[in-house]
Amino acid sequence: RAQSDENWNVRRAAVQELARGWHDDPDTLPYLKSRAQSDENWNVRRAAVQELARGWHDDPDTLPILKSRAQSDENWNVRRAAVQELARGWHDDPDTLPYLKSRAQSDESSIVRGAAVQELARGWHDDPDTLPYLKSRAQSDENWDVRRAAVQELARGWHDDPDTLPYLKSRAQSDENWDVRRAAVQELARGWHEEPTIFELLLDRALNDPFEREQTRATNPRETALEAIIKYYPDHPQTLQLFRDKAENDPDEEVREFARRTLERRR
Repeated sequence: RAQSDENWNVRRAAVQELARGWHDDPDTLPYLKSRAQSDENWNVRRAAVQELARGWHDDPDTLPILKSRAQSDENWNVRRAAVQELARGWHDDPDTLPYLKSRAQSDESSIVRGAAVQELARGWHDDPDTLPYLKSRAQSDENWDVRRAAVQELARGWHDDPDTLPYLKSRAQSDENWDVRRAAVQELARGWHEEPTIFELLLDRALNDPFEREQTRATNPRETALEAIIKYYPDHPQTLQLFRDKAENDPDEEVREFARRTLERRR
């Protein structure tokens, strides 16, 4: 079933059951190796990669297979899974850190680069290269998804670093992508709302973020700033007037509606 069933769901389920129920059978390991490298469906390859990493950590072929899948599998889902398993299962291997840096910088998929960024931040927090590396990805990665991941990891892992606050302010104000700006606004409000300059920054973003709606599911950074203001500064002398202005004058209907609903709840 794991090899010949035409349905990938069946093959994936067979791979998982073989790994978990027949771990000590001498045929199971070579079978999983084969599925991890040669199954035509990425779901099956990914499942085999994960089972190999978790059940056969000490087999000498497991690490080379994971590295191969992390770098050369044609599907980003498999590469991401291999990156995550490498980071979590081989943290102390001296090759893992440079390998993750390579994937964070050069994988063609932004999702794989973002996963590598997250693993670097969480697993190698104290490495002296991690912080400058995250700053580089937050500022210069060509894809917004990677920049957003780096912004979030910086905010959560390096709150007390003196450069983090100005760096997040810069991303909130000047990143070209609305979702990166939104994430930076959200993290600033969550982690630094007691800082005296944050209300002014949120006020500026609520008034001046250049978002123009092109996707119905997009979240306007101006609305994110308003959400933070009403949560953390409900009694600030400028809050009520700001919401009145946004309810009438914001160019985005969703922001106007959010401001109206908030005003109604405060009556």
